[in-house]
Amino acid sequence: MAVVVGFIPTEVGFKALAAAREEAEQRGGPLIVVNVLREGVSTDPRHANEQQLEIARDQLRGARVRVAFRQEDTEDDIADVLLDVAEEERAELLVLGVRRQRDLARHLLGLTVQKLLLSADCEVLVV
Repeated sequence: MAVVVGFIPTEVGFKALAAAREEAEQRGGPLIVVNVLREGVSTDPRHANEQQLEIARDQLRGARVRVAFRQEDTEDDIADVLLDVAEEERAELLVLGVRRQRDLARHLLGLTVQKLLLSADCEVLVV
């Protein structure tokens, strides 16, 4: 079954990508990499440009499972996009990268992460 990873081009995003690859290989894949673009927001550090996507592709070269990249545009909630992709791909696992902060609990209660943890029909791995 599929593993879906919500990818942002940051250090923690690349760590989530590595964890998702490992999980997909253990589970027999495929690995679906999703970067969500907010419509109307031109300078969002979560948006991956072509160079950042190529770095991610390089990190996944040689994976023992099929890897697919998707950039999804939305005006809505990022969590809804990831939930839709996970459902569409029949994901067994959704992988998320979370920035390390002193108060991790405060960050985990962020709306996007909280919604994904509570609403996903599959397992969720937070890296």
